[in-house]
Amino acid sequence: MNPRTLLVYSAPRSGFGDEWMRFLPIGLGYLQAALKQKGYPCRLANLSGLSRKEVLAYFRSREAEIIGISMFTFNRKRSFELLQWAREAQPSAVMLAGGPHPTHLAAEVFQECPALDAIVKGEGELPLLGVAERLAAAPGEELWKEAPGLILRNGETLTQPPMKDLDSIGFPAQHFEADFLDNVGQLAYLSTSRGCPATCNFCNTPEFWGSSVRFRSPDAVLQEMKLLRAQHGLTYFSFRDDTFTAHRGRILKLMESIQGSGLHPLWNCQSRVNLVDEERLVAMKRAGCEFMQFGVEHASERILALLDKGTNLRQARNALALVRKVGMNLGIYLITGIPGEEWEDVEASAAFIGETRPHDVQISPLAIYPGTRLFDRYRAEGRVGKDFFQATGDAEVFARMDAHTERALRHLEGVTTRQKRRAVYSPKEFAEQKAWLGFCAVTNLLCGEVAEDLGNFTEAEAEYAEIITLEPANTWGFLKRALLREKLGRRPEALSDLAEVLQLAPGNPEASHLQSLWSPEHGKHKRRISPPTAPRP
Repeated sequence: MNPRTLLVYSAPRSGFGDEWMRFLPIGLGYLQAALKQKGYPCRLANLSGLSRKEVLAYFRSREAEIIGISMFTFNRKRSFELLQWAREAQPSAVMLAGGPHPTHLAAEVFQECPALDAIVKGEGELPLLGVAERLAAAPGEELWKEAPGLILRNGETLTQPPMKDLDSIGFPAQHFEADFLDNVGQLAYLSTSRGCPATCNFCNTPEFWGSSVRFRSPDAVLQEMKLLRAQHGLTYFSFRDDTFTAHRGRILKLMESIQGSGLHPLWNCQSRVNLVDEERLVAMKRAGCEFMQFGVEHASERILALLDKGTNLRQARNALALVRKVGMNLGIYLITGIPGEEWEDVEASAAFIGETRPHDVQISPLAIYPGTRLFDRYRAEGRVGKDFFQATGDAEVFARMDAHTERALRHLEGVTTRQKRRAVYSPKEFAEQKAWLGFCAVTNLLCGEVAEDLGNFTEAEAEYAEIITLEPANTWGFLKRALLREKLGRRPEALSDLAEVLQLAPGNPEASHLQSLWSPEHGKHKRRISPPTAPRP
């Protein structure tokens, strides 16, 4: 009989109440798909917030022969707990850990977690299949320890080369089975490539996924979106590739496919400032991209060079200006607290925020993660001790947590808050976008939202109505108009719009939830639901 696999994740104890930390990592879904399409039973579980007693009972109920834990630096302590409890509940099961933290700090993880049998190194599909195949061939024996791609307590097995054909994995929606799933909407977080063309010294992507970028085909990505729409009514997606726009021809083909699909989705993505151009951005907006994020990191050329970012401020200004010209919501990531950073560098980042007018700015101190060249340098210089991760809770390693960093964080956050209103597109900018691109549902949606914020409800309703008229199969015109009509006290009309959404996308989470809230038996309780945005670090 084929062995049963249980793949588990938990947020750290400090993150039990954090929406983003509680999300099941999307990589587990692809691992499950790889196993199940080869005939190996596999179930996922999100054990965030569960007690020891509840976790033990769950592990005992599943009777899995393989238990794998998804481990990051931020949830390492909780992962150690899960492995210990799994061993207690299922003594004979093979205990595996995967993810960046155990991949890059294997010796320390083994030392701190006696219950652990092996670590899946980097990309997990083929190593996990190798373990399952060998267990099936020799139950109760240790043949599984010969599977390529494993780190054992006494050494490593043969290296498992990166997968060449990512389409061969399948995708989670085809095989998804999970327990304790908080929100079905998290299935809309997709991965369409692995790797990044950059070599930033603070990022462990090259070391984890390999030095080259590998892509899923546009056809496979579109099929996954269609299946999620058909099975769960999902109409909003978040592409969490490190560099979504890395391959120009592939992106243009994918955008053409999405436009011609009749799905009319909204979605977001992230990329690098040197890998976008006007043609790509226009095609993306027409295909439903409403929010794009860039890792700008800093507005000092000197600091960018220290980070080995591989981009410059000219490229950053050009990319951000193009996004605003095309007319999408714009987000940037900035880093501060970098060794060698002076106050004038912080002021340069503050001025950059005001100049480029992003709608969303995520600012964080420089963290030093295992698997990065920066971490290796800090270890070699003795700035990160060998016992750091054993001696601390869920703490990360920050390059510089001092008065300068605290002051810089407060300053940049204050600048971001003060300039937020300036980032909003003006009527003139919307008019220019419409004159240039013609009708585009994303423009109407953003224009309608701004009009609502300004109290111009008639104008907002007209924007949503135009979407309904010109794209009657687009759920977003009906959903946004329903929200507006409810706000204006026109509930019967709002419910009629929600019915249209559910006719087009049965099971749509936003519409289903709103319909239950606004039904006559629910009374007058109201709740505003907005489409999901990109996950925040």
